[in-house]
Amino acid sequence: MGIFGGFVGKVWKAVKAGGSKAVKGIKKTGRAIKHGTTNLWNKFSGKNKFEEADQLYQQISERYRSKRRQFDADVGSLTDKIESHVAIINQSKEKIKTELFLEMAQKMEKIKDINVAQDFSVEAYIAEALALDSVRAKSQLYKIDFNKHKFKTSMQAIFTFGIYTRKKAKETLYAVQEEERKVEAEIAKMEAECVKLRAIEESLANVEHYFASLIELYENLLIRLDNSVNYLYVRCMSFAHHLVHTEMSIRRLPKMQQKEVEAIITASKILKAMTDAQITSVEDQEKVNCYSTNLKQQYEEMSEVYQAA
Repeated sequence: MGIFGGFVGKVWKAVKAGGSKAVKGIKKTGRAIKHGTTNLWNKFSGKNKFEEADQLYQQISERYRSKRRQFDADVGSLTDKIESHVAIINQSKEKIKTELFLEMAQKMEKIKDINVAQDFSVEAYIAEALALDSVRAKSQLYKIDFNKHKFKTSMQAIFTFGIYTRKKAKETLYAVQEEERKVEAEIAKMEAECVKLRAIEESLANVEHYFASLIELYENLLIRLDNSVNYLYVRCMSFAHHLVHTEMSIRRLPKMQQKEVEAIITASKILKAMTDAQITSVEDQEKVNCYSTNLKQQYEEMSEVYQAA
């Protein structure tokens, strides 16, 4: 083909390249026209407002579902902890009144009489379900649905010049925005409930600790009381000609042991007041805090008595 063939080949490549660019330009122009036409139609029909509402609805629905799952998990966990604290507190009260006080009374009667009440109060926690509203269904919020009724909404837009569909789309957006505000309020209620339950759980955890610590202190005082009683018995054996009742007197004990006996009497009164005290409502955060504060004061008072002994 020679020179002429080479020339024709170059011309053909140039035409082909130009044609390819032209096709790409046409496609790009077509997409721009389509996009512009779509935007124009969406504004004309109000579909742009509907799409904004639909996107917002998806967001608040997912936010609510996620928060509700977390809330249910937190409430379940905190409720279990609260119920566990209440059970242990009641066990501590029962042990104090039906075991430790009886042991103290039996030992103390050998020195002096003391009355110990057999009845005891117990705590009870009744979990209250928080009333929450869920996100309303689309059918309750959407005044128009471009996705579900494409042909119907298109006809409505055409025959009403977009007036009807734009109006319904705006109403839909306003309804979803109002639902968003309601969801935020419900989430705030969930968060407040969790804060309340955490405060109750922390207070009861402190109460549980007070009782456990004081039981340990009291058991140590009982050991000392037992030592004092045994001391008096041994002393009586040395003075067999004296009446045992006369010699089993606190006055016969050394000063240190006398203080220990006095300490267990004082500690018993404090511990009895603690075990008799009852929360009128475990579900009430303020009352639980007050109860915990009072027990803390009694705990510190009994600790001082123990240290002094």
